[in-house]
Amino acid sequence: MNQNWTFNEFDQKAANELPAWLPDKIFDIHAHIYRLADLHATGPNLWTEGPEETSIRSWKQHLSAYMGEHRLQGGLFFPVPMIGSDERRQNDYVIEQLEREPSSRGLVLVKPEDPEEYLVPYFDHPQIAGIKIYHLYSKEKPTWQSSIKGFCPEWIWEIADERGLVIMLHMVRDKAVADPDNVEEIRDLCKRYPRAKLVLAHAARCFHAPNAEKGIGKLRGLDNVWFDTSAICEPEALKVILQQFGPRRLMWGSDFPVSEMRGKAVTVGDGFIWLEPGLCDWDKTAHLGHPVLVGIESLRALRRAADDFGLNEEDLNDIFYNNAAGLLGLEQPAADRTQQLYRHAKKRIPGGVQLLSKRPENMAPDKWPAYFREARGCEVWDLDGKHYYDMSTNAVGSCLLGYRDDDVTKAVIRRVNLGSMCSLNAPEEVELSDMLCAIHPWAEQVRLTRGGGDSCAVAVRIARATTDRSIVAICGYHGWHDWYLAANLGESDALRGHLLSGLNPLGVPRELRGTTVAFPYNDRAALQTIVEHYGDRLAAVIMEPCRNGDPEPGFLEYVRSVTRSCGALLIFDEITIGWRLHYGGAHLKLGVTPDIAIFAKALGNGHPIGAVIGTAEAMQGVHESFVSSTYWTESVGPAAAVATIRKLGRLDAQAHVARIGSLVMDSWRRHGVSHGLPVLTDGAYPCLAHFSFRHPEADKLRTLYTSMMLDRGFLAGTSIYPTLAHDELIVRRYDSAIDEIFGELSDALKKGNLDDRLNGNVALSGFQRLI
Repeated sequence: MNQNWTFNEFDQKAANELPAWLPDKIFDIHAHIYRLADLHATGPNLWTEGPEETSIRSWKQHLSAYMGEHRLQGGLFFPVPMIGSDERRQNDYVIEQLEREPSSRGLVLVKPEDPEEYLVPYFDHPQIAGIKIYHLYSKEKPTWQSSIKGFCPEWIWEIADERGLVIMLHMVRDKAVADPDNVEEIRDLCKRYPRAKLVLAHAARCFHAPNAEKGIGKLRGLDNVWFDTSAICEPEALKVILQQFGPRRLMWGSDFPVSEMRGKAVTVGDGFIWLEPGLCDWDKTAHLGHPVLVGIESLRALRRAADDFGLNEEDLNDIFYNNAAGLLGLEQPAADRTQQLYRHAKKRIPGGVQLLSKRPENMAPDKWPAYFREARGCEVWDLDGKHYYDMSTNAVGSCLLGYRDDDVTKAVIRRVNLGSMCSLNAPEEVELSDMLCAIHPWAEQVRLTRGGGDSCAVAVRIARATTDRSIVAICGYHGWHDWYLAANLGESDALRGHLLSGLNPLGVPRELRGTTVAFPYNDRAALQTIVEHYGDRLAAVIMEPCRNGDPEPGFLEYVRSVTRSCGALLIFDEITIGWRLHYGGAHLKLGVTPDIAIFAKALGNGHPIGAVIGTAEAMQGVHESFVSSTYWTESVGPAAAVATIRKLGRLDAQAHVARIGSLVMDSWRRHGVSHGLPVLTDGAYPCLAHFSFRHPEADKLRTLYTSMMLDRGFLAGTSIYPTLAHDELIVRRYDSAIDEIFGELSDALKKGNLDDRLNGNVALSGFQRLI
């Protein structure tokens, strides 16, 4: 007896799990409708066992049994690809059905040999959104091993690109998306035809789930690729798509009427098998193992993937409705969400943000996106779905491996799943401490924090406790705490804030005046004056071993010598330069050993962690002073740091970011010269590359430059912190944009209409570093 096309008690039992999880609005991105007479199908199969006419109404009727009719808002409908069928009658039937369903759209079934004049009337129909192609029509035999061009030749891509049409692709070959030739074809065609909208069906046909892990990530960087879930019955492939592309590129599809088959597709060995009722006697061989509809199994798989990934209601609404509605132009997404939220935030959060460096006003007021929804590698998506390559600070230098690095994320998820906080201590903090001391043989002890400012404050507290002295000499930027901003109090209230512009010390007790004193980098005389003046009251000198370039010969050795001679401790701040210039920190490269070194930022690759390491003698004061905080004992930060250090130890990240930074700096120089633009790139390590406009209108030039780069899909200021995720292809795209924009900036200066082109406020200049 045919068990397909029915809804039984076992389906009902499985379906009872679904309603509370399903969103209120659902759009089916992958559904077939047809008349049996048009298929010319013979023999018993899913199609011939079904109704004479499988219409949109029957689609809604069958899916409503386990999804609820009120949820189904419409679908993307198309014919059944079948050798011998009447494709013209099938296409006409789809249009006939669509005209009764204004909220739905359709695809036209197209064969490689179809004349374009036959297809044009279909594409002119307002409800036809694109093209359905299928391997059965390929001239390459066997068709299951066909190339994509074998059944989707370039003329189809040209039409899709010209008209902005969808191409629904069920790719073949044994490995599907894991096949290198398939990937190469998709990448090539999608880049050459960027207005074509490619939907990769059946989660890139990963019925064999491991193929997804091998191939999906190789499609990253393509802006015109989407995936549908149709008939995928295992969560693994869906989770890979969520990891590599996020929930805005995944759309739910039923694959109706395949959804009305009973059974599921499962991974077996190097391939997959459909567990169908005829495969065995289920009553005899399976314990409660009665096959249910494929549509239900597919929803179960999606639910498992969503739960494992932690998707929320907004994400599910995107997968089940919003992504398809946006792709097909059925609804316009809410506009300007990113800027609206920031306008609200400025009323709720003093200053609008938690980190001064992340203020949009520093970059391009009212244009720079304040918030991100997704970040992977060096790619960022804002709340409006706009995509950017991050060619700016990459989380202010904290993500040296790139955003959401797979290895670090895996370690963090493990720790979260096992529990990240409790009454006991995290063993990862000992493992991390051992690793840091192994990398820095001069260091013997470690205290952990959860950020750079805390690490600086802890290091200074320890130095003051160890020496029982109060005065600290600084060179560079070391955070927001009172001990540091005391340097900016000035000699009187009238001079508060004069040393470091943009770092207002209001709120720092006046009584701290004179406890922190500053000297410029490479200035031996200034440091000598401090030592002579404060002598045995100097607790420590805290400084970056380097920032924008190597120190003058002998300078660090001089600092090391004078601190020893007066009994002060030398603290190297490796928060920004550490790991980026050299594995373990710049001081290891420069060959000068401090008493204490501090780390944060890249140490956890975006997860909160900081570290203070030192000799046992230098760290002695921590035993006597009170240095303690609850969240210094959580375990996500140390777990992330352990994974980060391990990966940095395997890969030469320093060489990679130096190469990327050098390419970027070369781009600035070349195009600055070629367009006669006053661009200066001197005095920078490639791993912390930056440039400046040497012009009286520099701030206006910088603001306009940033705004124009946003329009071209780049987060870009006058500095970049390269990451392991940046590659030469991205740099080439960036180089092309720099060439174009530098030319426009030069033209604005020549014509004297910079203000007209700026069309907005000038960016703030941030704060000054003492270097």
